Parts: sequence; C-alpha cells; structure tokens
Amino acid sequence: MKKLLILSLLLFVGQSVFSQVFTGTLEVERANKEGLYTTVSVDEKYVKESWAQELAKYGRVEDGRGGVYRITGANIPSISSLPLMVVSKVFYDKGRTKIFVSFGFEEQVYINGGHSQYPQAEKFLNNFVELITQQENVRVQQKALDDVTEKQKKYAKSGDRLVKSIEDNKKEKERLLKKIEENGSALEKLLSEVEQNKKDQIKIQEEVANQQKKLEEARMRVPKQ
Repeated sequence: MKKLLILSLLLFVGQSVFSQVFTGTLEVERANKEGLYTTVSVDEKYVKESWAQELAKYGRVEDGRGGVYRITGANIPSISSLPLMVVSKVFYDKGRTKIFVSFGFEEQVYINGGHSQYPQAEKFLNNFVELITQQENVRVQQKALDDVTEKQKKYAKSGDRLVKSIEDNKKEKERLLKKIEENGSALEKLLSEVEQNKKDQIKIQEEVANQQKKLEEARMRVPKQ
C-alpha cells in the first residue's frame, strides 16, 4: 500500500509539470492564426520574459504589441528541419497566463492537431512549461528564503535588544544596590547625628540652666538702692 501511494505521488508530480495543450485559432494583430496554446499559473510578466528568451534561441525575435512575438525563418530542429514562421502571443486570460504559438510553413500550412509535426510542437511547448514551472518554483523558494531570512534578522535584532536590556537592567540593579548601600550609610550617619544632637541639646540645656543660676546669683550681689 505504501509503495502504491509513493508511486501515485510520483505520477502526480510527473504529470503536474505538464499542462494541457490544445489547438485552436487566435487573432493576432488582425490575422487569424492556427496554433497550439496552453495556460499556466505563472505571472504573465515572467512568462513573457522567459518566452522571449526561449524564442531568441531559434531566430531574431520581433516584439509586437500586447505580448506578440514573431520569428521569420525560425530554425527549430526539434520540430522541423524546415524554416518556420513563428507567431506567438502571451496574455492574461481568466486568472491564468495563456501562451499561444503558431508554427507555419510556406503556403500558409500550420501545425495543428492533424499535422505530422504536432507531437514535436506539443513537446516544445510542454518543455517550456516545465522550464517556467521550475523557474517559478525557484522564485517561490527564493521568496520563502527571503521571508525566513527577514524573520531571522528581526529575531536577531530582538535578541540584541533583549541582551542590551538585560545588561541595562544589571547596571541599573548595581546602581540601585550601590544607592541603597550609600543610603544605608547616610541613614546610619543621620541616626548617629540625631543621637549626638540629643546629647548636645541636653548638655546645652544644662549649660543654660547653670548660666541662669549664675546670673541670678550675680544680680543678688548687687546692692539695692
């Protein structure tokens, strides 16, 4: 059962690389073209960039408006030994990116579902789908890495702040402990000074009383007139 499950998964992965390829007609710059098309869930911008680079391998690419590409006399040995007129269009359609490509020969003969070169043309398009799927996976993984790296940076900064806070807390604790120690010494000094003040007050009171007594005695010695 486990082996069957693994085999099913492998088959699913292998099939998921390829999208369905259809044949049909599309109006490209006011002219109807027979060709092949497929859709992919990759951003139109990336598909256009990769498709232009892929087509450039087989001849001089003329970029038209609205995602249209042309090659006159394209040399694509994997499809045909004869020069091909390639007309393609990449555009957004119903939530997906659509890739249409027309391979034509002289006398307006196009590769369609009944043409002998159709399997080669279909494989050509599927190979590109596999390429952009892999490229998209690289972008997804790169973004995931960027996101994780950004989180790592945030955690690192947070860790640095926490370490600094701990150091600041330790310094504050040491300052407070020193302040408490200094405060304790100051308190002991104040208590000592209070006790000494009490003694000084008692002593001065005695001196005042003694001086008053001496004053009264001196007054008594003065003859009355």
